[in-house]
Amino acid sequence: MNPIKAALTSVALLIGSTTSTAMAGLEFVRTNETPFISWTKYASLAEMAADVAGSFAGNISPAIPAKDSMFTDGVFFYKVTANGEGKAGQFNNLIVRYQSLADLNSNTGGEAFNMVGYGMYYDDEIIADNLTGRFLRTTRYFPDSPVTVGMYAYNSFADLVNNNAFYAGGFTNQTVAFDCKFWAADGKYYRTNVAGKTGNTTVTGVNVYNSSEDLYNGVVAETIPSKVGAPGSMRYLAVDSSLIPRTPCPGDIDGDGQVGASDLALLLSVWGVCPK
Repeated sequence: MNPIKAALTSVALLIGSTTSTAMAGLEFVRTNETPFISWTKYASLAEMAADVAGSFAGNISPAIPAKDSMFTDGVFFYKVTANGEGKAGQFNNLIVRYQSLADLNSNTGGEAFNMVGYGMYYDDEIIADNLTGRFLRTTRYFPDSPVTVGMYAYNSFADLVNNNAFYAGGFTNQTVAFDCKFWAADGKYYRTNVAGKTGNTTVTGVNVYNSSEDLYNGVVAETIPSKVGAPGSMRYLAVDSSLIPRTPCPGDIDGDGQVGASDLALLLSVWGVCPK
């Protein structure tokens, strides 16, 4: 990990002072297959870990390569990918910000930000916590490293893009396989546990951490086991339910999520012979 010139302070600073409203109806969302072509949503972390009671949460078209990561700060949705300026075959150095999950899914209306320097190794991730306003970025010593050694921390999205980290720290009391995936919401941090050969792992559970400090130091608040064998390459989000695109159902003409009298009224209003 490259040294940070800015003065390093206690990991406790990662808890942050910038706050925003907690998300009310949190749902957990997971990609399916590689390249990523769709999302499945779950009402709880336990249901996602057990892969029960999941429902369709949107197609991704064009598909997103497995080397690209995705995250949300509770307002915007982001994709981390490569452009022509990064060192070929190693780095994602472009962050694309979207107004909605639907826009990310269709690659519509994204605003592109080139990261200063080489950016991030393929498969490395960015975590955004909507409560603290902080952004964390995983890092490895070299692109083929089997472990993630730690994270950089940033006070803002602008600092993230400009690689202006205020803290760089390695993980303690733990070994983190680079196939482990990270995400955050409402002050909680999450990390998958994986088993198997690097690059071909399966998820064995999800760790929950009460702060970024605990994440750095390996202080696990809870582990949700998983026995379904989900591929370690999947990506995860914790999203307010209002930000997940609605899935139309047959007969829902007005798009309110249910089939009812208003749908029948719309149908009757256009009843008759179709115009030629």
